Amino acid sequence: MDPSDALVPYGWDERVLTAYRAVASKPHFQPGRVVRVDRISCVVATRTGDQIATALSLPAVGDWVVLDNDDDELRITAVLDRTAALTRHDADRERVQVIAANIDLVFISAPGDRPSAARVERESVLAWESGATPVVVMTKADLAPDGYADELRERLPGVEVVITAALQNDGVDRIAALMHPNRTAVMLGPSGAGKSTLANALLGEERMPTGDVREDDRRGRHTTSSREIILMPGGGVLIDTPGVRTLGLGDVDEGLDAAFTDIADLVAQCKFSDCGHGSEPGCALRAAVAAGDLDGVRLENYLRLEDEVTATPRGVNHAGRKAKREEDKKAQRAARRPNQQ
Repeated sequence: MDPSDALVPYGWDERVLTAYRAVASKPHFQPGRVVRVDRISCVVATRTGDQIATALSLPAVGDWVVLDNDDDELRITAVLDRTAALTRHDADRERVQVIAANIDLVFISAPGDRPSAARVERESVLAWESGATPVVVMTKADLAPDGYADELRERLPGVEVVITAALQNDGVDRIAALMHPNRTAVMLGPSGAGKSTLANALLGEERMPTGDVREDDRRGRHTTSSREIILMPGGGVLIDTPGVRTLGLGDVDEGLDAAFTDIADLVAQCKFSDCGHGSEPGCALRAAVAAGDLDGVRLENYLRLEDEVTATPRGVNHAGRKAKREEDKKAQRAARRPNQQ
């Protein structure tokens, strides 16, 4: 048996093998996948089991790495190119944090006891930008108001919405099926959203700590303290993450357009390339709202997110960048027209 077969449950395949061989230049090197990152160290799954490794710069959970074990200390010497990465920006947009690497799916937790389609839309932008496929998981379905699932489906075209109530085991089989075979998924959502409860349902045991939510604001406590890869018994791996309250978008133009494909297409029909989508004549978005073809609440959330995406970094003109986005969309639409005839 190839010693690397022990890494197959973590996603080891021909693509990873090829990438590893391209950079592993010494016979004592070995591959591994980062399964947990703490403040000053990380744990790496290797062909001989989990080991603590050091690095000059800590990788992200999900990274495939090259390990040097030529002496008594296991060191990470290289991080393989990522196929997808879920990231977020800090408040001043100067630092990018990689939440999870080499992912196939982003499970966006939408707790039924705290419905917020706007938040789910924001998280779907990050999911699309990552290069992975977003899946909305409505948790605590038994506590959700009537119509919330339908609202999510209407506001997230092209995204599967799975209804779950993990304590009753409802919807868990569908989540497990999406992860099989050999897929890596990351769980994203606020504290108290039921992420750890869902993970336990997938595992079939109470391995992940869970906690109650506060009665006054329905917010949860951080029961998950670090990002960690969990092997699923039916195949695939799940990256559990601590709940996050703020998700800075940064430069996510592609993710924004993917999450709002209908609006992105309409923008290209506006009369003016620098349309602010307010009271300007010939605004295709406002016309669609007036005609009942576009949800006004969804449009306002899109505009808020777009303003955040095009917020002024140092030395960049906000109006100019926004106008450039609109011009690019018009050009892309014009280029598609001959193929549509």
